Amino acid sequence: MSLPFDTCWDRVDRAEFHRQSLIEIWNGLNTSDVYASEAKVDNNGNGKFFVRTVKRDWLLPFSLHFGEMLYQLRSALDSCVYDAAVLEFKQYPPPDDEHWNFPICVTPAKFNDAARRMKKLTDDMRRLIETVQPYTGATGRAEGKEWNLGQTLSILNDWARIDRHRRLHLAGTAISKGNLQFRTPQGTGIEFCDFQSGKFLLEHDREVARFKVRNFVSGMEIYVDAQFAFEIVVDEVPRMTKLQDVALAMGFSVSGVRENFERHYGVKR
Repeated sequence: MSLPFDTCWDRVDRAEFHRQSLIEIWNGLNTSDVYASEAKVDNNGNGKFFVRTVKRDWLLPFSLHFGEMLYQLRSALDSCVYDAAVLEFKQYPPPDDEHWNFPICVTPAKFNDAARRMKKLTDDMRRLIETVQPYTGATGRAEGKEWNLGQTLSILNDWARIDRHRRLHLAGTAISKGNLQFRTPQGTGIEFCDFQSGKFLLEHDREVARFKVRNFVSGMEIYVDAQFAFEIVVDEVPRMTKLQDVALAMGFSVSGVRENFERHYGVKR
């Protein structure tokens, strides 16, 4: 027998399937095949180190699962409001069948405008929706972690809209940490090495470090060994967000919203 808010449960399960698929794709990558690197040193010993992505076929299935995950989670929120309307009006479908949704707004004024468009929105339903809006400071807690629930829902809303209406996300890899090891001829050395991580996606020839070779002579052989760790990021607002962290928080946040609705309407499983 189905219960109210089952649709939300099912959509969160589907989203989790896609999240796990993202993990499988990422864990299956051989970084030696996906990335190439190169050091370039000019006649004055000024060096630059570049990394680029040379194998990009994994990004298409990755983007597909990413977009589906966002769609399922965003739709799960709308389904909570729809099921609540069924309970409130004791009929299926509820009145104004096509107008029930879960607005996510950054200011109270924008929320009031969105709420007015649902003409039959009850006070109880309004409170349940508004309590987790980005401007309320609502927090989520799960598995010993705490996060800004409203802000997470705002990111979900924005990313889902971008994926649906504008373009695919600029998702890819960034260097999370790493270092360069140098071997230089006797009597020379490295004066400095400035290394940057996590600030940009790896596309084409991306400069990730600058260094200076002391006592460099033109034609001298310099060996550079790179040791990097990579991670998936989404280059949307907020910029360079770690996908692994925010995807998990999104799922927990939507589940938290559903639990609020179930508690209010006395749905027990």
